[in-house]
Amino acid sequence: MDFSKGFLKRLLPAAAALALFFVVSALYFAPQFRGEVLPQHDVLQYEGMARDITDMRASTGEDPQWTGGMFGGMPAYLINVAYPAQLVKRTAGQIVKAIDTPAGFIFFAMTAMWCMLLMAGVNPWVGTVPALAYGLSTYFLLIIGAGHVTKMWALVYAPLMMGGAWVALRGNVWCGAAVTALAASLEIGANHPQITYYFLVAMAAFWASEAVAAFREGRMRNFTLRTAALAAAGLLAAGSNFAPLWYTAQHSKETIRGGSELASGSESSGDGLALDYATAWSYGRAETLNLLVPDFMGRDSGTTLPADGETAALLNGYGLRGAAQQLPAYWGTQPYTGGPTYLGAAAVFLAALGIALAGGRNKWWIVAVCAVMILLAWGRNLMGFTELAFRILPGYDKFRTVSMTLVVVQWAVPALGALALARLWSGDVPRRHLLRALAWSAGVTGGVCLLLAVAGGSLFDFGRAESAEMMTEQFRRIFEANDMQEYISRGTDAEWGDATGAAMAADRAAMMRSDAWRSLLMILLAAGSVALFALRRIGKYALTALLAAVVLTDLVPVDLRFLSADNFTSPRRRQVTQTDADRTILQDRDPGYRVLNLTVSPFNDATTSYFHRSVGGYHGAKLARYQDLIDRYLSQLDDGVLDMLNTRYLIVPGKEGAPEAQRRTTAFGAAWFVDSLVRAASAQEEIALLGEVNLRTTAVTSSDTPAAARPMPTGIYASARIDLAEYRPNYLRYEYSAPEEALAVFSEIYYDKGWTAYVDGEEAPYFRADYVLRAMRLPAGEHTVEWRFRAPHWAAAEGVTGICSALILLGAAATAGYCWKRRRKRPESGTDEA
Repeated sequence: MDFSKGFLKRLLPAAAALALFFVVSALYFAPQFRGEVLPQHDVLQYEGMARDITDMRASTGEDPQWTGGMFGGMPAYLINVAYPAQLVKRTAGQIVKAIDTPAGFIFFAMTAMWCMLLMAGVNPWVGTVPALAYGLSTYFLLIIGAGHVTKMWALVYAPLMMGGAWVALRGNVWCGAAVTALAASLEIGANHPQITYYFLVAMAAFWASEAVAAFREGRMRNFTLRTAALAAAGLLAAGSNFAPLWYTAQHSKETIRGGSELASGSESSGDGLALDYATAWSYGRAETLNLLVPDFMGRDSGTTLPADGETAALLNGYGLRGAAQQLPAYWGTQPYTGGPTYLGAAAVFLAALGIALAGGRNKWWIVAVCAVMILLAWGRNLMGFTELAFRILPGYDKFRTVSMTLVVVQWAVPALGALALARLWSGDVPRRHLLRALAWSAGVTGGVCLLLAVAGGSLFDFGRAESAEMMTEQFRRIFEANDMQEYISRGTDAEWGDATGAAMAADRAAMMRSDAWRSLLMILLAAGSVALFALRRIGKYALTALLAAVVLTDLVPVDLRFLSADNFTSPRRRQVTQTDADRTILQDRDPGYRVLNLTVSPFNDATTSYFHRSVGGYHGAKLARYQDLIDRYLSQLDDGVLDMLNTRYLIVPGKEGAPEAQRRTTAFGAAWFVDSLVRAASAQEEIALLGEVNLRTTAVTSSDTPAAARPMPTGIYASARIDLAEYRPNYLRYEYSAPEEALAVFSEIYYDKGWTAYVDGEEAPYFRADYVLRAMRLPAGEHTVEWRFRAPHWAAAEGVTGICSALILLGAAATAGYCWKRRRKRPESGTDEA
């Protein structure tokens, strides 16, 4: 009976927290429960890039592991491959499917953060406040709106992984190791290596902090044992995802993440992303202030200047009514942005209070991680530090969008706030010390907001110079296109440009000031709540409720700027729609041709792949050689390269902009015979030769291709035939006839880690030709050529995955049973120490 009462008492805050998280998530995403959906960009792209994979699974039950729908063809490891042996993901990972997305994203993000804090010893009532701050961080709503599904799941699981490490190094080592293995398995299985990598860096900082503490306290033997348990948990987590990790690592070397063979000098490390490409999305140093003031940089790239601002008044006076609503409010250095990584002013204040109140062992490693991640987010704006990170951090050069490091800060700020609230809840902070810490934290965070609100307009130029230059050019064009005298009498284009640039800066400054006052108000409300508690006007439960209300009041209105009920639509409107051009092309029943869609950004859009085998596509890890082809030839619409890729159709803007199909009659076909071979001494020469030789009669290959060592018979291509008789993404069958031995080039992407060729059922060698395609020497006569794709060593990789997954699940079940048994015997006890 005593146990039951104690259990119910402990259950109450958990039930209350989960109920609160669900209500907040459900209210925010209320249209979801009416059957409406978000038109998420990346979800639409994913549906296009995975269409031939899902179609094949539905029709044959077989997983192709390859897609032929994008970039001529590529492995599906980073798109959609079924790994049946991922037992953790297929069992424990299904729990998060209990609530459908997008509401499920926010609910489980808050729940995971709350569980992590519970593991760290934070009272469950207290944990609701930082959990709300984490789940409602503006970045979450931005990536949900964009459809970054894998990124969101990785951010859901990351706090659980950190919590497991906390328990393993500080509490019951076996419970901690079990939680770490389970959470890390799910984290890795979410398949967003970049997010996982950044949180592993944070975990390494925590480990280093604990190592220093253990050395000082003479606990190195115990710490070594805990480290070994944590390392074993990590190895099991990696092993439970061995198959996808193995194939991704193997594949990445061939992608743009592995670097281009054409790269030289300082542009690339040779085996990683080029530095300028990886740092394209770098946070400006000043832009970091939008962690505290959301509209500091003018919101997002899609937000325009107000219709009632200074710019609108000025341009209306010039006779350009409505022009201000076409000018950007964002003035940061990123190419474009969906919005700020706003953490909540109240949350930042609580983090500052945590720094003032928490013990050094708890806080300094988190503060250090925040500092490092912010510096890394600056990217090209702090190039010396970025280059150092590229050199010394293993694998760091494989990731683009360095500003994504701020996801760790997004987790760390609520974690620091939790440390402050835990001290307040414990009641062991002397009032004088608390009031001094309160004054310091409110003074620093509120002082920054006050400074920006009062003097921010004189501290920054708000993009004035760049805007003036841009507008001067725009006015010059207007002057040239109209009666010059009408405008010159009222000023020059430079004068108009300078005046407009100044007005745009003034409008942006006004946006910043408005949000600076708003952030100051949120800080004062949070600080006032803490002050009331310090002065014993309210109790700890009231304090928690007040702070939860402030966090909600702070974050939800800002989130609604970027994702609200207005963004939802009917499911039908989110679907990829078939155009008249698509219907025309689909009448062609030949399976081998490809399509290049010029009505979209062809190499940044995968919707074409929903209906066709596309020359273009959308993926952050396309094959490096294909990217070289895009940069050198396809972006220039080179006819010879389009022909070798069997590009039979272009989709172009037709009448009134409607897509229109345009047939190309020069495409070489699914395969063809050539009568000459040119060898290149380097990759640079190899790709250059594509623009110099007749690819219809000549194949280009590297000088070290042994299968192509013998000379070719002249004129064979004219008297032989080869046809594609059957096509599936992972299987192709050709029928051919040749009077003598011949060299055939296949318009399929070369990838020797999985593709096997057969002639009349007997395996046959093949080699790379024309920089990205496949070629074979074929015997004379009438024969059948088959190509089959299968991930190499599949059974072994899946076996390791299954064994490690089973060990994690068994270990988690055994640990849960053990802890439950101990809890029944000692319901009053806390976390057991190992």
